[in-house]
Amino acid sequence: MSQISESTTETNRRNRIWFFPDKFWRHTKDMAKDEAANLMAEVEGYAAAGDVQALSKYPFVVVGDPYKKKQKDPAA
Repeated sequence: MSQISESTTETNRRNRIWFFPDKFWRHTKDMAKDEAANLMAEVEGYAAAGDVQALSKYPFVVVGDPYKKKQKDPAA
C-alpha cells in the first residue's frame, strides 16, 4: 500500500505547478488591472484543472522542477 502512495507522491512532485510572481508582475505591468486579474483567473483555472499543456504557454508558470538542470542529450 505504501508503494502506491510513494508512486503518487513522486508523480505529484514531477507535475508540481510553480508560479513566479515577479515574472507575472513584469509580464502584466502594462496591462489594465482587470486584464491582469482575468489572466490570473485563467491561469488559476488551468492549474485547478491540471492542464499542464495550457500552463506551459505562460512564461511565469513552470510545471515540474524549475531548478533542476536539464541534461544534455548524450547522443549529440
